[in-house]
Amino acid sequence: MADRTVDRTTGRVVSMLKIRLRRANTSHTMFGRTRNRLRRSDLPDLEVHLETCGMCGADFVNPVDWEPVGETHWWMLLRCGACDTWREATVTNEIASRYDLELDRRMEILVVALERIDSRRMAADVETMIQALRRGLVDAADFTR
Repeated sequence: MADRTVDRTTGRVVSMLKIRLRRANTSHTMFGRTRNRLRRSDLPDLEVHLETCGMCGADFVNPVDWEPVGETHWWMLLRCGACDTWREATVTNEIASRYDLELDRRMEILVVALERIDSRRMAADVETMIQALRRGLVDAADFTR
């Protein structure tokens, strides 16, 4: 995990290996040269598609912290779940809303999968109870205090 500290002036969590994807020219830094070599040409615009990691290209980037900056922008601290890259982004309300909708869509996929798994588990529990009742392993006395 990246070494993180708290900026005393802003109180925000910052990474020692912070990647500023907002900068157009990052080739002057040690990590910028590596990032440019690893950059895939098929990556979407990272300033719009916040869910995509600029380092590994995975779409597992989630917000860790966020706060409004004025009335038209949001500051966000983002973390890639695949490679543990942290980055800060300041985006417009429009981009933040698009990102929020994308996170909601992904959450819905997880909710559907969880409900499916939970239904299967409950069905197995019911089947186990039915078999126990049929074999006389459980009766009404088992449910009294």
